[in-house]
Amino acid sequence: MKKLILIAAPLCLATAASATTIAHDLSASDFTQDWSNNSLITLDDNWSGVASIMGYRGDGLATAAATDARTILADGSSTPLDVNANQTNPNSFTSGGVTEFQLTDSTIALAGSSTARAPHLVLYMNATGRKNVQISFDIRDLESGTDNAIQQVTLQYRIGNFGNFTQIAGAYVADATLGSQSGPNYNITSSLTQWDNIADLQFRIMTVDAQGADEWVGIDNISVTSEAIPEPATMTILAGAAAMAALRRRKK
Repeated sequence: MKKLILIAAPLCLATAASATTIAHDLSASDFTQDWSNNSLITLDDNWSGVASIMGYRGDGLATAAATDARTILADGSSTPLDVNANQTNPNSFTSGGVTEFQLTDSTIALAGSSTARAPHLVLYMNATGRKNVQISFDIRDLESGTDNAIQQVTLQYRIGNFGNFTQIAGAYVADATLGSQSGPNYNITSSLTQWDNIADLQFRIMTVDAQGADEWVGIDNISVTSEAIPEPATMTILAGAAAMAALRRRKK
């Protein structure tokens, strides 16, 4: 008889008062978030309606503008939870950080500032019993005004709820904006074997304060997919052998 091992889905705690999020259980379903539901975020700095994602302002994670985002690895969960809710015009909204833009194709967006040095999203995943974990998201240049910043976007991960993040090789866009017109859009897709069978897996999507007037970059069509880790063949053989032994005993 196989042992039944129950593993509780981890509860990830954010450091803002009473803010909590539950890691998404990839064994139950793939994770998707396209921000098409405008009712998920209705109040500034309130992520309670969004499953398994938090946004942070990133104060102090960089000491100067135009820092290489790939070198910013420190935990940002002690910085303020941040989202500017229900905005509609990326060209005219100038507060840096994390913002919800309710557009024809709504999205969450990031832009740096002298306060929001490294605004970012953190995704909380439970990959227990899963392999081939893959994260994918689109980066959208939302602005069509005169701003023309070099707006970096990068993807990092960590295992567990504490400590530094790890930069993912190749998961970096040096400048996701074109200036004076919206677009182009980019996609980042990444998969590492280090994420297999990890209960506390976090992904961080981040931009940094650019020189000059930062531009809004949408982080859209987020998905995390995986496959089940098959039961080892030895377990199946042992179970079959045990069943045959039991049958022989009954025949005696």
